[in-house]
Amino acid sequence: MKTQQERQPGKIATKFNQEKTREGKKLKIAVVAQDSQYPSTIQRFLAEADKSYPLISLIGGVQQVAAVAEQEQPDLLMLEGQYFSSMELETLNRVTSRFPDVGVVMLCPAQPPELLIEVMRAGVREVLPTPLTRHGVIDAVERFQQRIALSRMPMHECKVLAFIPCKGGSGATFLATNIAYALAAQENKRVALFDFNLQFGDASLFVQDGPPATSIADVARQIQRLDGSFLNSSMIQVLPNFGMLAAPESPEKAAEIRSEHINPLFQVAMKHYDFVILDVGRELDAISIQALDRADLIFPVLQQTLPSIRDARRMSAAFAALNYPDEKIRLIVNRYKKNADITLDDIESTLNLKIFKVVPNDYAVVTGSVNQGIPATKLAPRSPVAKSLQEIAHELCRGAGQGNLLRKLFAF
Repeated sequence: MKTQQERQPGKIATKFNQEKTREGKKLKIAVVAQDSQYPSTIQRFLAEADKSYPLISLIGGVQQVAAVAEQEQPDLLMLEGQYFSSMELETLNRVTSRFPDVGVVMLCPAQPPELLIEVMRAGVREVLPTPLTRHGVIDAVERFQQRIALSRMPMHECKVLAFIPCKGGSGATFLATNIAYALAAQENKRVALFDFNLQFGDASLFVQDGPPATSIADVARQIQRLDGSFLNSSMIQVLPNFGMLAAPESPEKAAEIRSEHINPLFQVAMKHYDFVILDVGRELDAISIQALDRADLIFPVLQQTLPSIRDARRMSAAFAALNYPDEKIRLIVNRYKKNADITLDDIESTLNLKIFKVVPNDYAVVTGSVNQGIPATKLAPRSPVAKSLQEIAHELCRGAGQGNLLRKLFAF
C-alpha cells in the first residue's frame, strides 16, 4: 500500500526543525529514494556524528526531484538511482539547470564510467556508492557544507582589466596574455583570461600550442549551470592559478553568445579570481561594450605610427561617448622606439591622454614567443620586453600605499 507521502509527493515531511546556528544557516539536505532505509540510514549517520542538519525525506524517484527543489530549496539533494532512462536524465538536467545552487549526490551501486559520465552531464556533482557507510555520508555532507560556506563568504576584491588594440596588429593580445601570465607566475595571483575577440580570437595560441577543448560559446550554452568548478573545467589551464577561456573556433559558434551571457560569467569569475583579463577585439558591439563596462581599467594598445594614433583618437572618442572617465583609460605604447619620428609627447598631446606604460621593441623575443606559444617572461625572462611586462604586472599588484601611481590607479 502506498504511503501518504507517495500519494501526495508535493507534501514533504521535514525530519528536523530548520534552526539556525551561530555560524549561519545550516546545510539543508533532501533525500529522495524508493527505499525508506536510505533517509533513515542517513539520518542515523548524521545523528551519530552530531550533525543535526535539517533533513527532508521523500519516497520517490527523479520525477519528484523538481517538487523537492522548488518547494524546499535544499542545499544538498541525495537521490537514489541506478539506471536512469533518457527521459529521467532529461528531467534531472532541467532541474539542475533551473536550480544550479542545489548540489545533487546520486546514491547507487558501483557503475561503469559511461553511466557516471551521463549522470554528471545531467548535473549530478558526486556519486556515493551503496551500501552507504557512515564515513562516506559524513564526508560528502561536509564537502557540500564547505562549498556552501565558501559561496556565502563576502566577495573578495577582483580587478577586471581590458586590453584592446587601437589598430590591427598593435599587440594587444600579446600584452593581455603575457601580463596575465606574469600576474600568475611572478605575482602569485589567481588569473582568468577571457578571449572576447569572438570572431577571430587566438589568444590561446600565445601561451600554449594545442587547440582549446571548450570555448566561451560552450559556457554560454550552459550558462544556467555556471559555477566556479564549471568555469574552471572549461578553461585552458596554463598554470594552476591561470586559466584561459578561449574564443569560439568559428563565427557560427560566436553568434550563439548573447549579451545576457556576459554578466553571469563575470559574477562567477570575480568570486574566484584576483584578476580577470579581457582580450577585446576592435569591434565595439553589444557584447564587447558590456565587457568593457565591467572593466576597472581599459588598456588601449597603440604603436608610434600615424594610422595607429588616428585610430586611437577614434577609440578615445568612442570611450567618451560611452561616458568612460579618463581615469579608466590607460594607454600602452607597444614596440616603443626612442628614435621614432613620433614621440611620446606627440601621442599624449594628440590624444590628450597620459601614457601609462611603454613596452620596448624586442622583435626577436616577441616573434619567438608567439610562434612557440610560450610567454615571453618564460621564454626569455631577462629580455627587455619580459622585464617591461613583469614591471607592469608588479605595478598592477602593488598596494595603494606602496607607489605614487597606483594610489590613484583604481580610484575612480
